[in-house]
Amino acid sequence: MNIEAITQQGQTIAVYKEIESSRLMEAKELEDADRVKQIDDVQEFNALLDAEVMINQGGFFDLYV
Repeated sequence: MNIEAITQQGQTIAVYKEIESSRLMEAKELEDADRVKQIDDVQEFNALLDAEVMINQGGFFDLYV
């Protein structure tokens, strides 16, 4: 049994796992950022709908930004 070949294979697997782990972490970060943007978009849309309803009802309101 060649110990150098086993060591090399172990190092190759370790590098592959590190690369895969980094790729998965980056994908997770992108997914999280996308979720935050979707939530922000929904909140903005809801605020606009609320403002439109208030305008249509003829009420007065303060818009805080």
